[in-house]
Amino acid sequence: IFAHAITTDAWRNSLDHYQEFVIIVALDLKIEVMKRKRVNFMLLKLRRPNLLSVFLNARGTFLICCILIVCYLLFSFLTNVLLIPSANFVGSIPSILRGELWRIVTSTVYHYEWPHLMKNMLAVMVLGPFIEWKIGSTPFVISFFVSSWLGVLLFCFGFGGFIQSAFGIGTYIESFYGVSLSGYALFPLAILAFLIEKPTFSFMTKIVAFTSTLYYVTVGYWPNLAMSDIEKNVQVAHSCGLLVGLFCVLVILIIKHREKMFSFSSRSK
Repeated sequence: IFAHAITTDAWRNSLDHYQEFVIIVALDLKIEVMKRKRVNFMLLKLRRPNLLSVFLNARGTFLICCILIVCYLLFSFLTNVLLIPSANFVGSIPSILRGELWRIVTSTVYHYEWPHLMKNMLAVMVLGPFIEWKIGSTPFVISFFVSSWLGVLLFCFGFGGFIQSAFGIGTYIESFYGVSLSGYALFPLAILAFLIEKPTFSFMTKIVAFTSTLYYVTVGYWPNLAMSDIEKNVQVAHSCGLLVGLFCVLVILIIKHREKMFSFSSRSK
């Protein structure tokens, strides 16, 4: 009987050790599974949506660049072959105030030389895909051209008198290019792209988008105390583009949240 009791106790002890071993193994497996899920989640977060997919889906950005290139070739033919003066296409405050409103459209797509075109297209190609990924291709294309048109109107009708009184008639009649206003309108839209949660950016995409936006904002508004009157005039025009970009952001936010606003108003009634 005594030997049997010892055997029973030994069996129970071995069973307890076995159960502890099973529990420990199960916990280890669970921890390992959790670690793998966390690693897979981080990898998935880095890969989806990745930087390449953001640029490959930038159809609106590609369309804008194609329009700018085609218009550059068209205006080059008109000015170099048909000998139409380029002054008929660029922006001009007194001309627009006299009623030559076609300049609002032509100044948006007119470039006097190839480097000028590439400089403006570079900002579109760098910032455009990130903005388009969040707000969509159609709103981005519309915002790009509308921001230029509204920016030219604001610049001419809102600041025309101020420019003439502050900088003189020489700066007042200086030509300008509306496409630069669209470039500065991209800054508020790029900030909007960060604020919109879905579709999400990968970590690498966030770094590239933030660095690009910070670079262009810094270069565009880096203080220069030695600016000439014409450069100050250009800065005023660029600021008009920035203000219109903020307006476009407001319109996009209202459109994206109109269903929530309507549902809230219907509930309140």
